[in-house]
Amino acid sequence: MTAGVPVQCVVVRDQDGVVAIGRDDLVRYAGPGQIVATALCLRLFARAFADLSPEGPPHRDDIRVLVGFPGAGILDCVEMITRARTRGRLTVDPEAGPPDAPAAIVGRFYFEIAVGSRASGYWLADGYFTDAFVDQIRRHQDGQGTREELAAYQIAKHTVIGRLLGAPDDALFHSRKVHMP
Repeated sequence: MTAGVPVQCVVVRDQDGVVAIGRDDLVRYAGPGQIVATALCLRLFARAFADLSPEGPPHRDDIRVLVGFPGAGILDCVEMITRARTRGRLTVDPEAGPPDAPAAIVGRFYFEIAVGSRASGYWLADGYFTDAFVDQIRRHQDGQGTREELAAYQIAKHTVIGRLLGAPDDALFHSRKVHMP
């Protein structure tokens, strides 16, 4: 939700033109088990691109990314949007980020994104990934559990997605300027 408008897609430039990537594209790439990661990454990159490339869509080759949470869905979304993993511009560091960045199963929900010489670190505000939700992820992300537990997990995932997609930018992420090599 940049400037009060719900985010529909992120736009990047590539060698032969402009590519608009929507959440449906991210779900198709990362898989339906990664629907929360797709919502998080859509909002993250929309915010970062607005901050770091306000003059227009950044070129994929100019984007570098550090992730503090190396979840499969996050890494897939980063790859689809930026091609940073396959092109050597992705760093995974579960120790990165400020102490108040929310803990994940591994690492933290902290990200640094650079576009050219501009770079910022982003971390989720409190309350989006509660301890109870992270526990559900730990117990049910691989499809294990009773029918009722899995149904409750799907409801919880969609609740988090609604909150991620509906939150104003300033209520969703904290940010700070950083230096990325």
